[in-house]
Amino acid sequence: MILTSQDIETIKKVGYPVKFFVSEQNGWLQLKNDKGRCVFHNGTFCVIYDHRPKGCVLYPVVYDKDHRCAILDRDCPQKHCFTLSDTKSEQLATLISLLEDERTERKKDKK
Repeated sequence: MILTSQDIETIKKVGYPVKFFVSEQNGWLQLKNDKGRCVFHNGTFCVIYDHRPKGCVLYPVVYDKDHRCAILDRDCPQKHCFTLSDTKSEQLATLISLLEDERTERKKDKK
């Protein structure tokens, strides 16, 4: 899950150090995984559910790069319980724009 700066600040305020949950790949800041699952998933539930990242809130709505639109994640076993609304699609588009802007700034700052 890719993280916004605000996501990171929110999780830090809960008491987790950035090194515990953030990894960087090609300018993207994302949640670390441990044994195939998010570091905040204990095998039963998300331990930061009330403070989870925006992308997690929107899930299973994800961006399909090939078709350039929002879809329900094909790999989500519970996708049948959700609908893809215009509101969720717009929220995802806004989130993607923010993430791309933040990544651009990070990459510019490293030069």
